[in-house]
Amino acid sequence: MKKIIILMLAVATTACSSLQGFVKDNLKEPEVTYKSISMGELTQDKIELKPTFSIANKNSYSIPVDGLKYELSFNQKSMLKGATDKVGNLPANQSKEIALGIDLTKETLASFKDLLLKEGRIDYVIKGEVEVMGLSFPFEKSSTLYKPTVSLGRLEIKSSSFKQVDMIVNLIVKNDNDFTMPLDMLSYTVKTGNQQLVAGDLKEQKIQQGTNTLQIPVSIQLGQLFSSMFSLLQNPQLPLSFSFNAGGFENSVEQTLDLRTLLGR
Repeated sequence: MKKIIILMLAVATTACSSLQGFVKDNLKEPEVTYKSISMGELTQDKIELKPTFSIANKNSYSIPVDGLKYELSFNQKSMLKGATDKVGNLPANQSKEIALGIDLTKETLASFKDLLLKEGRIDYVIKGEVEVMGLSFPFEKSSTLYKPTVSLGRLEIKSSSFKQVDMIVNLIVKNDNDFTMPLDMLSYTVKTGNQQLVAGDLKEQKIQQGTNTLQIPVSIQLGQLFSSMFSLLQNPQLPLSFSFNAGGFENSVEQTLDLRTLLGR
């Protein structure tokens, strides 16, 4: 009986190997093409990368695509590995786009931010395999992610009095990536010295490719800073610190307001 079992296993193994060889010789390799990458959810605790690939079936018959295995590397350092669910049948001479949902959390997210804040860019590689009918076909794509840069544009004074200055803060955000960056919330604070003057947030922001301008309304209560007109005129230069936080990426910009000029308008 033992000999029979061994013989059956040997025959099955040989048949399976022969079948895979036949499939490999007669199956046109699926063509995997990188399409784009985008960002999904972007918060303090999570950054979701969504690379999209196209799988093309060059055969005259449908083929079952079992799934994709992938590995993500930053600056030549492997950060995480994963796999998709079963893709299903791919019709003859047709293609299908597959978007991978890669979540950067905890240690991976910390490393990502450290690299991006330090270098201002990250070279990344996504590589893996497409599994079809027991066979694996490799794919690979390398590109670069850039840290958006934030600067303070012109302060537009809407109204001013001894009690209050109303202004529009133009925040210039430059996105060198080839995709739109979603920001679930952009928070900001305005201080003079150690005293916080105002704080708020802008929700559901979209940072398009290239240069973007975000307008933030800010009102400063001068009555909280100066006891009288005399004290204001004695020290009319008001140093301001604008701090911004967008998905864990922080930046601060300094600006000085000449209140004497504003009030003399």
